[in-house]
Formats: sequence, structure tokens, C-alpha cells
Amino acid sequence: MKNQQIHNVHFNLIYFFIALVLIIYEILSSIFIYLPVFYGVFFCYMFFLLEQKERTLYELDFRWYFCLFFLFFTDVTHNFFIFSSWIAFFIFYYFFAYWIKTNLKMEKFIPITFVLCAYSFIYIIDLIFSYIAKQDLKFFGIEYFYSLVAESFIAYILFRNKI
Repeated sequence: MKNQQIHNVHFNLIYFFIALVLIIYEILSSIFIYLPVFYGVFFCYMFFLLEQKERTLYELDFRWYFCLFFLFFTDVTHNFFIFSSWIAFFIFYYFFAYWIKTNLKMEKFIPITFVLCAYSFIYIIDLIFSYIAKQDLKFFGIEYFYSLVAESFIAYILFRNKI
């Protein structure tokens, strides 16, 4: 029993270390514009966590709440409207994710489709908020295209058989 407790503490410290690295990375990605933002990868991971929750009936843990924090932090550091990524994810998850998963014939490309949807939905939500707030509309630059390609590749590698 004691050995299992030590393993859980070690496992949580790994999550803490990964979280710290991702936060530092996100700060760097706001400085160096050609680093991927990881919206799409986190959309895939959050979908994976919600599917895992439905399969195992376990509660959502630190990973889920860190994903929400990370999306919020990304919104703030990349000058998107606060909570636009959350709104985009929940619209995507409740209205499109399962439809894509069940109707896309080439299952290997589901993570890539999720990444494309992530950027599309966040952009649309941000445009709507910009219009409501009567601010200048943002346009995605070439750096977001590079980010989209890099994240599609990363999501394909990480989630090709998990989603």
C-alpha cells in the first residue's frame, strides 16, 4: 500500500513538472510567434479525457482542470477574448466532435480534423466577440498557419489511435 502511495506522489509530480513546462512554453510562444499555440492539441486531449471519463466513469482530475487553465492562459497571452477557447471547445464538443468521429471515414485523420476545428471555432468566436465589442477584427497571420500544420502533425502522432 505504501508503495502505491509513493507512485501516486511521483505521478502527480510528473504532471506538475509537465504543467510548469507547458506554461513556460506558452509564455515563449507569445514572444516567438512561430511556436505553435497548442489550441488544437489541447482540444484533442480534452476530448480524449472526456471520452475516458465516459468509459471509466471516473471523475475528471487535475489534467482536465489544467487543460482549462491552459486554454484560459493561452487566451490571455495571445490576446484573444477571455474564455473564447472554452466556449469554442464546448460548442465543438457538444455539437460537432461526435459527428466528426462517427462520420469521418478515415479515422487516422480525426485528430487533424479536430485541430482544424479548434482553430476555426476559436477564430469564429473571437470574431463574434470583436464584433460585439466593436473592436477591430483580428485576422490570423501566417504564423497561425504554421502553428496549425505543426499541431496537426503533433496531434496525429499523439492521438491517432486514441480518439
